[in-house]
Amino acid sequence: MTVIPRRPVAFALLALALAAFLGCSSGRELSRKERADRSFARRDWATAIQDYQVYLEESGLGAEAMMAQFMLGRAYLENGDYPTAAVEFEVFQRDYPRSDSLAAAAFYEAICWVKQSPAYDRDATPTLKAIQVLDDFLLDFPDSPQVPWAQRARADMQAKLAEKSLNIARLYRRMERPQAAVLYYEKLLREQPESAQAETGLLELIALQLGEGNRAEAERLAARVAALRPDSELARRARALLAN
Repeated sequence: MTVIPRRPVAFALLALALAAFLGCSSGRELSRKERADRSFARRDWATAIQDYQVYLEESGLGAEAMMAQFMLGRAYLENGDYPTAAVEFEVFQRDYPRSDSLAAAAFYEAICWVKQSPAYDRDATPTLKAIQVLDDFLLDFPDSPQVPWAQRARADMQAKLAEKSLNIARLYRRMERPQAAVLYYEKLLREQPESAQAETGLLELIALQLGEGNRAEAERLAARVAALRPDSELARRARALLAN
């Protein structure tokens, strides 16, 4: 399970500035953005979203609009509307590429896609998108304090894909369609070679090749493991399969 980290420091500072500003605005009529900010501070996400949207429709691309765009994405995220939040953070990065909050927006977009990733036996499209967005974040912001979280999240997404390939391969084995099973075992070994499922899949593929009379292919797979990890438990188990 992917653990969502604490909010970035940039956002914490933004929240403090927002609270101070709201305290100073009492006694006069609030602007649309100020009302949105107050609703956000009260965790009234629906009202905040509506007011931020109206404000952005009426404003240009200045500093206030930049903050409103960022907070709109945050409001959607807090409200659990991850697809829309992802779009708003993507818009922020497109419209404000020099903003000091660019890394935070990329981080929140990654969270949105990780949140949308379903179980391994469902459509993998959101999981693949999450991996792409995480890769972009790691490439663009290698010094971000959120890098360890992004790396763990990416490993979790890859594990889902690995579990999917492994289970499809097993399904084809049960259906007595060995050629199709081999394709998915090979897909697993090619795309998620470091996953725990890859070790299991490799041993099952060796056993499948032996069962189909393809001893030369089984020996090739076992030799590959022996060359890469000669003293590992995986290599020992591969040799045991061949011996038996």
